[in-house]
Amino acid sequence: MPGRRASHDVAGMIAGAVISMLAMTAGWSSAVLAEGEQATDEAAKQGTPPAAEGPAIDVAAGKVAEIDWQEKITSIGVAEAVQGVDVSGSEAGVVAEILFDSGSEAKAGEPLVRLDSSKEQADLKATQAQIPAAEADLKRKRQLVKEKIVSQTELDDAQSKYDSLIAQSISLTATIDRRIITAPFGGVLGIRKVNLGQYLHPGDLIASLQDLSVMRMRFLVGQKDFAKIKLGQEIDARFDAYPSEVFKGRITAIEPSVKYTSGIIPIQAEIPNSDMKLLPGMYASLDVLLPDHGKKIVVPQSAVTFNLYGETAYVIDQKSMTVQPVTVHTGPRRDNIVVIESGLKAGDMVVVAGQLKLSNGTKVNVVEGQTLPEMTQVPVQ
Repeated sequence: MPGRRASHDVAGMIAGAVISMLAMTAGWSSAVLAEGEQATDEAAKQGTPPAAEGPAIDVAAGKVAEIDWQEKITSIGVAEAVQGVDVSGSEAGVVAEILFDSGSEAKAGEPLVRLDSSKEQADLKATQAQIPAAEADLKRKRQLVKEKIVSQTELDDAQSKYDSLIAQSISLTATIDRRIITAPFGGVLGIRKVNLGQYLHPGDLIASLQDLSVMRMRFLVGQKDFAKIKLGQEIDARFDAYPSEVFKGRITAIEPSVKYTSGIIPIQAEIPNSDMKLLPGMYASLDVLLPDHGKKIVVPQSAVTFNLYGETAYVIDQKSMTVQPVTVHTGPRRDNIVVIESGLKAGDMVVVAGQLKLSNGTKVNVVEGQTLPEMTQVPVQ
């Protein structure tokens, strides 16, 4: 019928038009893809990523350096005096005399405090006064025993009385001596904690006494580093009180057991302190110097960023001023630098600040210094 033929003709025309449009679209897409692949191939041949459109991003940059690297084991230690004690007495009594000043130096055996011992001294005199008579009686009894005038029992009583008086004299002398409190070793005295007339109990603190000629550093290392620690190894100690000075010392003792609850080993080192700069209780950052040392590739720690795929650094192509992310493997860190085991080479220029907006091929503008200037206008990307 005429109506049906007309409908078939219209449908055919529409189908032909759709097929033509699809063919044109496919051809245009193929051409675009071909151009993109060609641009990518050309960029790959030139060794640089295709430049990103838009304004250059301001970044701070630095060069990868190769330096002499001393292998170390780092720890935190606390200083102790080679000898230190809180001076106290073993006898109770009233302070009769103070023989030292706060902060003064004391020699071994030097008297520091004398407690009242008048009663003991009186008892000692009374006892010593009886000794000559007891000794004479003992001699007489010995002679009379030989002549069989007195019995052996009387001689034994005389001997016992004489020995008892001698023992009392020795005991009272020791008590009087203990009432004079002396320095057990040479050192520097702290602030005194007693006053004249004060009643002291046994063990009451009089003053601190510290031998500051040598400082002992106590610190801990993990059991994984035990094989690297040896007696006599040098250490470097840095104290907050002297930020620009390094104190040298040596390891003098290693604990012969590992703390099983934490897997750490206590270590002791000694640092000469003849100038009295160091005090007990000071904390220090310690480096145990190992015999291994050599050249290492290093960058500022801020040059390494972290993501789900690992550690990355952005390398700047100084010809095109674009960046390329490079996966790196880092080693030990020290101060503000980190060792790069692989991924970079000496002389490479890497971004150290401003990585947040970077991606592969981003154009950058290197600014001076390690920090970016304050940005008042952020470019629209």
